[in-house]
Amino acid sequence: MMSAALQLPFSFAFAGEAGFNNFLASQPNAAVLAHLQHIEQSPGRLSWLWGEAGSGKSHLLQALCQLHPAAIYLPMQKLLAYEPQCLASLQHSDFVVIDDIALVFGKREWEEQLFALCNHLLASDGRLVCTASAPPAQLPFVLADLQSRLQFALVYAVHPLDEAGRAQVLLQRASARGIELKDEVVSYILARHPRSLHELMAVLDQLDRQALAEQRRITIPFVKACLNW
Repeated sequence: MMSAALQLPFSFAFAGEAGFNNFLASQPNAAVLAHLQHIEQSPGRLSWLWGEAGSGKSHLLQALCQLHPAAIYLPMQKLLAYEPQCLASLQHSDFVVIDDIALVFGKREWEEQLFALCNHLLASDGRLVCTASAPPAQLPFVLADLQSRLQFALVYAVHPLDEAGRAQVLLQRASARGIELKDEVVSYILARHPRSLHELMAVLDQLDRQALAEQRRITIPFVKACLNW
């Protein structure tokens, strides 16, 4: 989310439904959830969330931005369409959130700009929160200074939900949209679909649109026909 006072060359939207209230936190994720919900009380200025794809890292970052509207959300996958110098436009910001930060590790110009951003945020008492697939010590940096700086981040692993947890998330999201899903339909979808919650929500979107268009309930035969399963 962008502050209106900043003149940035990019603007990235995120899922408005991604909040802490609908992040299903298993016990292993209790610490990271508590940290993000009360991050303004943390003495640590750098926070690093890591975990496998589909574990909920992006959801947590977007929930953090919902809680702190001045935070700037940067999905690195999309930011790569710009030159590394675009990060210099963040010099007046004090809360930056970067999703998939490690996508630019190994690229010297990007690492130099990230190092400058880290130094700015630390000097101005700002915050950087980022996600990656692994902790800093396990990633391939070119710039030793950046690696050294990020080694001081508060590091939290984000653990994926088990099947019961994913079923609960699917039922919650469906209910929020007014969609009735029977348990057997949820079990059928989960048995045939990847673990990624992002992809699972995309399946729910597709089923919702098709069910509305055809004025039908979402049943196993409907799912089979809609998704060609």
